[in-house]
Amino acid sequence: MSELVRDGIQEVHIAGESFVLRDLQPSDEADQKALLALHTEVFGSAADTSWFGWKYWQGGGQGVGLWLGTSMVAYCGGTPRSVCHQGAWKHDLQIGDVMVAPEWRGVLTRRGPFFHVCDRFYRSRIGAGQPFDVAWGFPNQRHLHLAVKMGLSWDAGLMHGLTWTTAGAALPWHIRSEPWQIEADTSPDNPPDGLFDRTIQMLWTQMKRSPAAAGVSLGIRDAAYLRWRYLHRPDRNYQWVCVRRAWSTRPLGVAVVAEAPSDGALLWLDWIGPMQHLPLAALACRTHARQVGATYLNAWASEPVCLALADSGVNHRSVVAGLGVPVASDVTDNQVAALNWWFMGGDTDFL
Repeated sequence: MSELVRDGIQEVHIAGESFVLRDLQPSDEADQKALLALHTEVFGSAADTSWFGWKYWQGGGQGVGLWLGTSMVAYCGGTPRSVCHQGAWKHDLQIGDVMVAPEWRGVLTRRGPFFHVCDRFYRSRIGAGQPFDVAWGFPNQRHLHLAVKMGLSWDAGLMHGLTWTTAGAALPWHIRSEPWQIEADTSPDNPPDGLFDRTIQMLWTQMKRSPAAAGVSLGIRDAAYLRWRYLHRPDRNYQWVCVRRAWSTRPLGVAVVAEAPSDGALLWLDWIGPMQHLPLAALACRTHARQVGATYLNAWASEPVCLALADSGVNHRSVVAGLGVPVASDVTDNQVAALNWWFMGGDTDFL
């Protein structure tokens, strides 16, 4: 049971306790501390004020929290992302940081903390007449099943983990790949690097004009987005790998990988360039991974990306996450399957 009391604040009664349900105020230091404390408790993360500034100030993040006294016990948030859905640009919302304090998980599951924060966040932001047309996220299978059961989300498919071995990986004689050193100061307060912007704009234009792009939902990969996603992120470092023909300085595309291998594997996060070059990008990343001492190359991929990489020598494929689309989105259940998401690991906000 809940009652609207004032200024968009709801009093919510769950299991005999009285909670406050309201929007996160990013400028409020107490709200920031409460979100970071819950994030650390739920995910065991090292999220701090610099991470908060990256996501909620630079990235325009927003969300709804449930408070018990001064403690946040549940939260659902998201960040804006422009997406081209089969040729039509939409203002979408990427769902993230969905979390419930351990002691409140499973309490009145159908109308508990998880339901209240998600329901209010989705209804207040997403759908016809709202700021965002479609929302999507990468929940684990358990959370996706719960959201579907509650009528909050549709099951929109799966994200797969792909693995290649790096042994013997080598590019053909006419292709080169090398780390791309971006010289510009990456501070958000400094002007962008001209070479970075020109190169990415060229490759992004080629990517969105790829024949395959007409049939998928493709998140924007322009210079402004990539600068925020990879260059400005304070808690992660990434490596850029430029792929080109041997006789040309003009790149065929640029891949983004983790800065260094972890547990013997290097993570490939993104590709900016024509979609038809994706198998070549995989080979370039395998070659780079071998050169930096990795035994394996890993990547996350939605089904269209998996199909594009079918002949790239994948050694193993497994399910790593689901794809959830809130039912508040401005699509019907019959249209969800046709969204045909082109997602890689970089489309998440946590890899």
